[in-house]
Amino acid sequence: MTVLLVALLLAGCATQGGLRPEGVAGGQLECLGRKTSRPTVILEAGAFGGAADWSLVAEDLAAKGRVCAYDRDGVGLAAIHDLDRSPLAIATRLEALVAAEEGDGPVILAGHSNGGLYVEAFARMWPARTAGLVLVDAVGTEVKDQPLAMADLKREARLAGFTPFARAVGLTRLVPLLDDISPAAEAAARRRKAWTGRSSVQASLREERAFLPGLAAVDALPPLRPTIPVAVIVASRTPDKPLDRAWRAAQVAPAGRACRAVVIDVLASHTAILDGQRDHVVEAVDWMDGQRPGTGAIRC
Repeated sequence: MTVLLVALLLAGCATQGGLRPEGVAGGQLECLGRKTSRPTVILEAGAFGGAADWSLVAEDLAAKGRVCAYDRDGVGLAAIHDLDRSPLAIATRLEALVAAEEGDGPVILAGHSNGGLYVEAFARMWPARTAGLVLVDAVGTEVKDQPLAMADLKREARLAGFTPFARAVGLTRLVPLLDDISPAAEAAARRRKAWTGRSSVQASLREERAFLPGLAAVDALPPLRPTIPVAVIVASRTPDKPLDRAWRAAQVAPAGRACRAVVIDVLASHTAILDGQRDHVVEAVDWMDGQRPGTGAIRC
């Protein structure tokens, strides 16, 4: 088994293809849809994830405007340029990529799982560039205040080294970190390559190792402006369990301080929210864009 793991880690890089790429050094955007009055939606994936994870969501969102999914530096289709995998570095590279593609106009940032911390960092550093945050079962700085959730996050970090191997040989059910996503066929092929390609695996492992230390660095930034609208999606199959309640408390905290916020609770797995129940992500973006007035809390 050790030999097979080494072979997988030495496999080739991710293949080319997919949506229209817009790349600069530091990552790559894959964009769909035409620009409308709605700000462009930027989709940030979680650990070991990339643009392919969002393929179904992106197709749905593109019906009402422009949407770009993000392959972080060295992950998926993006070539590796920078060994700094800290959340602040990831957010900085994303800002440069968005500026190159979208100019200085504000964008809606959607982050899934660990991607929540990266979009939180972006919004803290560039609040004027942030039209809203959609936090999709996301991990953010508030997790530090929930001991059960922090312990769970540390456990997942320990499992991270096994993640690419388990994914490649179909053992995802044995690793709670790996609840599968079923994107469109072409995106699924790219996603599998990303999980077994040498550079993508190495970049993702570095991201995972830098994630927990990076929580404090993001938390040290100026706080999120309450004027930034926040939509939170909480996905859980067992919402009454203590661990799930701890995660929910951490996830909804940013909504509690925003002037305009909405929380959507969904009986779903961590990744089904990008797949069979992705309509809730579309609902959150529609709310962010003002297409669903009268929903959510308005505090200031």
